[in-house]
Amino acid sequence: MKKLLLLFAALLPCFLAHSQEAEEPGAYAEFQVIPRFEFNPYFTPGQTGDGSSGYTFGNSSIYTLVEGAFSERVSFTLCNHWLSAESLSGLYTSTLHSNANNWLDILTFDFSFGNWTFTLGKDYLATGGFEYEAWDVDIDYLAAPDGKVLLASNLWYALPAYQWGGKVAYGIEDHTTFTLQMTTSPFGERPFASGLYAYSGKWDGSYGPLSNMWSVSALQRPDGGFEWLVALSQRVEAGDFTVGFDWYNMADVDLGPEEEAPCELVKGNTFRPTLSWAPSDKWECSLAGNVYTRMGELYDLNAGAAVHFLPMEGIQLHAAAGWDLYSNAFSAMAGIKVNLTFLTL
Repeated sequence: MKKLLLLFAALLPCFLAHSQEAEEPGAYAEFQVIPRFEFNPYFTPGQTGDGSSGYTFGNSSIYTLVEGAFSERVSFTLCNHWLSAESLSGLYTSTLHSNANNWLDILTFDFSFGNWTFTLGKDYLATGGFEYEAWDVDIDYLAAPDGKVLLASNLWYALPAYQWGGKVAYGIEDHTTFTLQMTTSPFGERPFASGLYAYSGKWDGSYGPLSNMWSVSALQRPDGGFEWLVALSQRVEAGDFTVGFDWYNMADVDLGPEEEAPCELVKGNTFRPTLSWAPSDKWECSLAGNVYTRMGELYDLNAGAAVHFLPMEGIQLHAAAGWDLYSNAFSAMAGIKVNLTFLTL
């Protein structure tokens, strides 16, 4: 925590200096604090399940986001979780690890030159899946018995996707972007010191109502070999409706001792259909399912729905419910998220 405060203190004079230079186009900075609080009970019916029940505080967290630019060509992003209901101590004890997510999600500097953008720092892996587009604090997911997650995919939930490295992207007008990325590997215990790396290629396209996000990543293992992660995602917009479908060539992430870190990806398939409806600026409704197969057989299946209500700018009330086939569990959630802008320069 002290490290991030020192970083804010070091960057703030730069923000102020650049904001005062009116002749420097594109210079700005914005600091947001985003608390999210929710309650997530779950249970398995006694007649068809084991009758167990419980609750979590879901995606409750206190999140900060700083975005800005020093000029038209140089911009930055800094975001992190200060607190998380899931793992408060784990956020900080894993600070110097690359095989687990920690309090620092993203710290990137972007350098733009025409159609080219070069990015350095800690960023999410350039893998597919439209669920990776949203900030973590904006993601709806439900907890179920046996550590399962509903609404979000197993891969999004368990894979340490924030890694140190760099990428280069080439954009064609506003509809196509090709990206090549090299980062530390989520299978290495320490960033760079482990000597394990991940290599990704990605194609983002937006062509009228159709859009896609296709990628392939090679994640280096401690034995020197690679896990190949392929993700193909597509989306169609029709009026207030958006239909999406994601496919990943992995079904899950096996966890190591005491769930300290993932040790391997579970080969199989993840099929993820989604449907969203936004009838107005105040309402957002969505359905999401996850079908997992392994060795030609059904590995698991779950489905759920979420509703967002935005009564005023910066405030979101939300609720969700879902069901999991494997544990035969029902889960529900209700909460609030507030976007507070504390500083704009």
